[in-house]
Amino acid sequence: MSDEKVTQTETTQEQQQQEQTQQQEQQQTVDMKTYLELVAQMEKMEQMLSQEAEKAQKMAEKEQELFQKQVQLTLKENGLEKFADIVKVSNEDELKDVVKKLTTIVNEIKIQTGYIPADYAKTDEYSKYEKEKNVAGMIAVKLSKLFQ
Repeated sequence: MSDEKVTQTETTQEQQQQEQTQQQEQQQTVDMKTYLELVAQMEKMEQMLSQEAEKAQKMAEKEQELFQKQVQLTLKENGLEKFADIVKVSNEDELKDVVKKLTTIVNEIKIQTGYIPADYAKTDEYSKYEKEKNVAGMIAVKLSKLFQ
């Protein structure tokens, strides 16, 4: 009887060890599946992150290109397109300041050099008739100057 109890106890212990081993294997299998799933998810996230980074970089490049076009257009609107190569600004406030300063400088240069726009040039009667190709008017102006 005692031998039977010892054998039964040993058998019971062996069964318990086998059950524990099976549970550990199942747990390792579940852990391996979970690990593989997490690795797959992580790879997807890394791929998405790299795609988002590329999109953000392209977006930044497009914004910079658009801003440069805006700078050129603003300079052209203000008659300062010849300064496009030397104007380097990074935002709209700087652009406004630069345009204002350049416009002031250009206007000062025009005043100093005696610039008179063609629209405001004084025209005498003779030039007026000459543009109209009115010969009688041109002769009348010349004759009127003789008899003054």
